[in-house]
Amino acid sequence: MSDDPTHGETCAVCGKSTDGNPGTAHLYHDGRRFALCCPMCLDLFQRAPVRFARGEHRETLLQQMLEEIKWQDSGR
Repeated sequence: MSDDPTHGETCAVCGKSTDGNPGTAHLYHDGRRFALCCPMCLDLFQRAPVRFARGEHRETLLQQMLEEIKWQDSGR
C-alpha cells in the first residue's frame, strides 16, 4: 500500500488513471477532492462540478456537455 494520497486516483471527468501524471490538477467541491488529468477535463469539471461530484454517468454527461459546446461554437 502506498503512502501517496494520489495513488490510485482517476480523473473525475474521463476516468483515466492519474497515477504518475505530473500534470494532474486537484479541485475541491463540497469538501471532497477531485483529480483532473488535463486542462480539458479541468474545464469540463468547472462547468458542471455538482454533476460530476454526484457521480452522474460520465459518458452521458460528457456527451451532453460537448454537444452544448459545439452548439455554442456553431454561431461564430
